[in-house]
Amino acid sequence: MHATLQSIGPVTPEQAMALTDAAHAAVGGMAAFDIEVGPAQAIHNGLVASLYPEEALSDLYGALRDATEGVLGADILGSRPQRPWPHMSLAYSNCRWQDEDFRRALVKDVRPKRARMTVAQVSLVDQQQDWRSRYSWTTISTIPLGTASNLGAGDSGGGR
Repeated sequence: MHATLQSIGPVTPEQAMALTDAAHAAVGGMAAFDIEVGPAQAIHNGLVASLYPEEALSDLYGALRDATEGVLGADILGSRPQRPWPHMSLAYSNCRWQDEDFRRALVKDVRPKRARMTVAQVSLVDQQQDWRSRYSWTTISTIPLGTASNLGAGDSGGGR
């Protein structure tokens, strides 16, 4: 499972390497942390699960945002949200739907619980989308949390 922290648009291979190095320096020293996922909720275009505690994820987001701005500049990312909304997308709707009916069913009938997970890594991915039908992505680099920040350029820390 994954949660998207930020989208940055297409990058060159050189930028991807620089982003990997900057992100590793920014989050390699952060310890892995536990979160709670859920419950599931309907929104205007799909189903999501909120992530808690928001503070830990906001700190991770802030560190990655700062690292990204250091490589690509602040203009490419647009304005920084006052308060990030950490969430995990579970499903998207590819048509208009009445999310209020689904919201009521989730609360009244299903009553989904929260699940515990550990955030132990962040990944830079190349995401592709066939309009409103399917997402696919290729991992460019993965940075385990709690690792030393002195890896060489493009080294994702695998096997260490």
